[in-house]
Amino acid sequence: MLNPIPTVIFFTLHILLIQSQTHTSNHSRCPPFRCHHIDFPFPFSDQRTFGSGTIDCGFPGYQILCDEEEEEEEESTPVPILMISTQPYQVKNIFLNQFYDEGVVNLITLVNTDLIRDINTASCHSFRNFTSPISGLLLPDWNINLTFFKCPSQFAPPQDFLDQTALNYTCNDEQSWLYLGRYVNSSPMNRTERSFNNSITPRDCNLVMLPVSSADINVSSVNNGDIERSQLSKVLAAGFPLQWKSDVDCENCIKKKERCGFDRTKVVCLCDDDCNNTNSSK
Repeated sequence: MLNPIPTVIFFTLHILLIQSQTHTSNHSRCPPFRCHHIDFPFPFSDQRTFGSGTIDCGFPGYQILCDEEEEEEEESTPVPILMISTQPYQVKNIFLNQFYDEGVVNLITLVNTDLIRDINTASCHSFRNFTSPISGLLLPDWNINLTFFKCPSQFAPPQDFLDQTALNYTCNDEQSWLYLGRYVNSSPMNRTERSFNNSITPRDCNLVMLPVSSADINVSSVNNGDIERSQLSKVLAAGFPLQWKSDVDCENCIKKKERCGFDRTKVVCLCDDDCNNTNSSK
């Protein structure tokens, strides 16, 4: 009679080997993602690999395009881009584990380079209200907003409206005027928009709210109407923050020295070789 023990041992080792190979394959799918000088943590991931397997390296909407930007010396520099509502935003930096009144949050600073280009060329093409449809990626409550009014060229602004604007110019690519409102507001954007709509927004004009960094704007200059277009470009070039909170399940993976993945329904931990050896010894 044949001894069944060697067969059982072989079968067990075979199963462990398959599990080990699966963990290693999953782990290798999500290496630390770096673009230019920025390391992107979960839930961000490389757009080029998102959706290419059963497990993704980030949440939907958090994909980073590591684009190549041509320099004057004909050298290319990778530029991280995050798409929000079909609009590309350049990622300037990331700050993790920042302490605020609402708790510990993470911050990503974004720059709308199309908007800066339009301001420098007296264009109005990119002026539209900012909204973030990406789940969990939000404007902080302490965010600073600039208020613009996009009005038709035939609009005759009343004096009380002009008294509340700091800057205006003709849009070269449209038959309209752009006005920058005074009184920078730091309340949440949805409440700010309602208050302006109920007070000074002319009937034929569109109100456009744009977030900026509170650390890079001279509020008194805007409130006093003492700001030029070049200064406005510098403020927008500093970018604005969006915040997100770290995923609890991903944090648990990190505590176990594992990587985070997303299987289209939930966060999963991706085991490395050391973890495989630990599993194999159990």
